[in-house]
Amino acid sequence: MRIIHIVSNFRWTERVEPVADLAIAQQHLGHNVRYLCGCNRGAAPEDCIQGRAAHKGLAYDDHFELAKHFESATARQDIRKLRSYFQTFKPDVVHCHLPNAHFLASCAIRGMHHHRPILVRTFYEPQGPQWPLRYWLLSRPPTDGIILMNEDLRKKVKGKFKRHPWRTEVWIPGIDIAEFTRQDLGRLEHITLPEDAFVLGMVTAIGARRRLDLALAAVAHCAKQYPNLYLMICGRGKIDTFVHEPARKLGIEDRVILAGYCRNDDLVRAYHTMDALIYPRHGTDESCRTIREAMAAGVPVIAGDTGAAKSLIQHARTGYVTALSEESMTAGLRSMLTLSQQEKQQMRKAAAAEAENRFCRIKQAEKTIVFYEQLQTARQ
Repeated sequence: MRIIHIVSNFRWTERVEPVADLAIAQQHLGHNVRYLCGCNRGAAPEDCIQGRAAHKGLAYDDHFELAKHFESATARQDIRKLRSYFQTFKPDVVHCHLPNAHFLASCAIRGMHHHRPILVRTFYEPQGPQWPLRYWLLSRPPTDGIILMNEDLRKKVKGKFKRHPWRTEVWIPGIDIAEFTRQDLGRLEHITLPEDAFVLGMVTAIGARRRLDLALAAVAHCAKQYPNLYLMICGRGKIDTFVHEPARKLGIEDRVILAGYCRNDDLVRAYHTMDALIYPRHGTDESCRTIREAMAAGVPVIAGDTGAAKSLIQHARTGYVTALSEESMTAGLRSMLTLSQQEKQQMRKAAAAEAENRFCRIKQAEKTIVFYEQLQTARQ
């Protein structure tokens, strides 16, 4: 099958990485896949699609503007170039992953009269499309199918768009499970922890939105009873405001370890250093990729019930889902700490097994190919 994935951005973001993983997995299944993105507008290699896609071994085509948001100055040019690209490559499927990519691709396809490809859109928000006029118009032809984050959204979309069942699919974005199960990398070496430490980890942007205050408060409440408890924070941001000062007020400065910004191999090492992940609230990524990565590494998760978290974790089996409050987060951490070593190991194994079963990018790619084929069959 000939497939084109389109992202309207040049930055490597939480919405862009799942597209790269899907494209790579579909290539591994033997399909001819192209990955189209915006041209770099001055971002550092580690922050742009071009640099990170190359690290993953994914070929890309960035000969388009493909701005994140609609720009009248570049839209007409992109539509013309996309239509020419489609006519030359003759894709069976054009799969769009961001709003402007969907808009531009739909306009390009409307002008095609021969070998019109299937047009698919993935929504990564757990609440689904917000139904502005543009999406209502795009839900009509030429859009053939949409992919959503959960079953509740499927019912909502059917009611709004009066779609047939075969035009909607539900999936959770896949990740490279093998990357996070690597045992050759070991633990982080640039931090020092006692041998018997219970390491509660966070992978987060350090700011108000992510509610680090809840994680710090939970550690403070449990610190006296569990002297081997430490909070390891991986990330960057306003450290003084959201880590140092509140930790000092809570009297747990010696329990907080700053591991810095971890990516690639160091991110895997960070997960392998943790005994559990605490995830009070999602950031801009409502699909909660960090939770999926941690589980793939065999790390159980204590998470607030926001975004996709409650659909990713089996409560008391692969972690704990709590209310977004100091008391509930503390209760979740205390439940984790009171488990026996055998129970903790069982939870680690359950988390890894759940990730392999639900988040494997190859399995998600296979599911997506089946969906494409259903749409093609329905059109005939």
